[in-house]
Amino acid sequence: MTTFTLKQVGNFAIDVEYESWKLRIDLMPGQGGSGTGPGPTDLVPIALAACEMMLALLTAKKHGHPLTEVEASVTKQYFKDPSRLGDMQVVLKNVLSKLPPELHDRVRAAVETCPVLQTLKHPPAVQTQIM
Repeated sequence: MTTFTLKQVGNFAIDVEYESWKLRIDLMPGQGGSGTGPGPTDLVPIALAACEMMLALLTAKKHGHPLTEVEASVTKQYFKDPSRLGDMQVVLKNVLSKLPPELHDRVRAAVETCPVLQTLKHPPAVQTQIM
């Protein structure tokens, strides 16, 4: 089990700390924040794209074809009633075009194992305690 520590450092700015790194989460100025980091609903699509990208990179390297200049874009929709993240689309660039065809299916299969993707497909139970 991993525990992250979150602390308010501004109106809506929150610093997340874990071991040797820190991440700032904030709202955009139009939402009352100062725009010093991604908002909470930005983190899920970012995590999804990063996870899929990482698995593509790891798989290519494992098979002797380390990749460089890989990029991803991720779009999200926001739904209401109830308020939630909607559809997301990830596009990984400079992956299959740089790999031999015999690795394409392996990379696709590896990307499908992304824990963030699998979590979205099979949501966990979530419990919140407010003290």
